[in-house]
Amino acid sequence: MRSHPCLAVILLAAASFAQTASVSPSCQSRPALQDEGDVVSRAELACEIPSDKEHPLPRKLIAAQEGEIGCEAGPRKILVAHYRAEPTAQFSMNDDRVLIAAKQDDEFEIVKVLESETAIVDGKLYSDSDFEQEFIEINGMHFLYIRTRISGSGGMVEHDVYTISSGHKLSIIPFPDVSKFTILKQNEELRNGGYRFAEGSFTFESGISKPQDAECCPSLGDFHAQFKLEGKFKEDGRNHACEPDLKFVVAKEWRSHDR
Repeated sequence: MRSHPCLAVILLAAASFAQTASVSPSCQSRPALQDEGDVVSRAELACEIPSDKEHPLPRKLIAAQEGEIGCEAGPRKILVAHYRAEPTAQFSMNDDRVLIAAKQDDEFEIVKVLESETAIVDGKLYSDSDFEQEFIEINGMHFLYIRTRISGSGGMVEHDVYTISSGHKLSIIPFPDVSKFTILKQNEELRNGGYRFAEGSFTFESGISKPQDAECCPSLGDFHAQFKLEGKFKEDGRNHACEPDLKFVVAKEWRSHDR
């Protein structure tokens, strides 16, 4: 298997990363909460996030990953720091905060913050979403893939694939509108579908329902689609600059037998 300089790697085990930070003076001198536009050190990214009014439990670093995303002319080294508290409220998701930071010399500029929405319910912390992330490769290009799990949605997961310009601007690569797949007939609906990434490509699967079907029980079989990545990075090789112009399109769609 060939190696590639953009292949994502785990920087450090989160436990040892956090242990180092716990004795670091950086954690005592930094702002309580880092935000987009802040430039921070690696040691500061490892610090525990203290509790506040909306997040009454401290959020500890559970993962720190580094990879490269963007075009070959100007790939950007990205560090993703994932912090988490585990609420005790029944049916709550985890209380997460994810910092996406672009490397600048020996420091990192925070370019995106993802955070769970929380509330206090019956005196307990409740979160309505949490996150998972990984670096992925499609057609030799590298991206950051983030899944947002939504509470109380019957297992709904939002899927976002991020790339970046040479100016540190993150953007999401769009998927096609699932309601406009061409093989669906009039009065057929897709409900509770889901995306999956495997072997370098995304697929989508869903039950096909009549309008009168119960939410749980589609009666018209299953729908399947496979996507391909279309477009390119607009590159300026002289200035080592690039801008993404990418989207996912349907490569193949089919339906299985009726249920």
